Amino acid sequence: MSETASQTLTSETTDSLRTIIDRPGLLWIDLKDPMSQALDDLAAHYGFHELAVEDSRHYEQLAKVDYYENYSFLIINATHYTEKPCEVRLREIDAFIGSDYIITVHDGPSLAVAELEKRINTNAKFFERPDQILHAIIDVVVDRYLPTLDHIGDTIDAVQDDLLLNPDVSLLSTIFALKRGLLQFRRAVASQRELLNLLIRDDTPFVHEDMRIYFRDVYDHTVRAMDLVETYRDLLTGGLDIYLTQMANRTNDIVKGLTILATIMLPLTLVTGYYGMNFEQFPLIKNPNGIWYVTAALVVITVGMLAFFKLRKWI
Repeated sequence: MSETASQTLTSETTDSLRTIIDRPGLLWIDLKDPMSQALDDLAAHYGFHELAVEDSRHYEQLAKVDYYENYSFLIINATHYTEKPCEVRLREIDAFIGSDYIITVHDGPSLAVAELEKRINTNAKFFERPDQILHAIIDVVVDRYLPTLDHIGDTIDAVQDDLLLNPDVSLLSTIFALKRGLLQFRRAVASQRELLNLLIRDDTPFVHEDMRIYFRDVYDHTVRAMDLVETYRDLLTGGLDIYLTQMANRTNDIVKGLTILATIMLPLTLVTGYYGMNFEQFPLIKNPNGIWYVTAALVVITVGMLAFFKLRKWI
């Protein structure tokens, strides 16, 4: 590392700017505060374009790669899922990669960088070039897609079980939250897939030929994640259909019950209304047991109608 670069690194506290690897042919600098002066110092030292620096300070952007004369700038999309509320958030890792250095920039701690540091401490000899560090970062980020999707899948299974047993309007909000989260997740995975496609196919001098097959392997993982996203979106659409069907069935049951009640009450009202008229000529009007005869007739009518509905399988 040059003296100017050393002065740049020591000008900031180790809390925000760290040198993770410094050996001949490979320098990895990690910055977790993109708003700090350290990024401007690094940009001035390495000649980073102002648009690349601006992109690294504006969140949240989709994955992409920009090629410059002496370096490339990449945006890598990581994801974070919270079960309550059901929300998928994008986390951004920016990388400046040159022939013998890589500088990563992110806002706050990065789980991917922390996990990669553990790998380096275990197998440092496998990391000798910047493109190997870049591959490892993207690999860690993409590998975390599947556990995130597994959590989303478990939530969808729980929602579907609740929909079948006890459909409630609160489940509807959960379904829409999951659909929004999967839409955000799909945008991240799709852009990450295009980024990897460019790294595999473009002849960038900062990715060696022997590393393209490893990037292709990560590309396959993104394709698998995309397939799972589409599957879960279909399941949520099916869950929404289940909810609407359950609500329609419940409404039909209520209407059917009210219809049966009204149908039963109709002849009873007819009988009681008929005998409610003030005429002396009605049969049984003077009979002391007439009230019981009429009541028995009402009971017989009710039971008969219920038996008829049951026979026709209307109830």
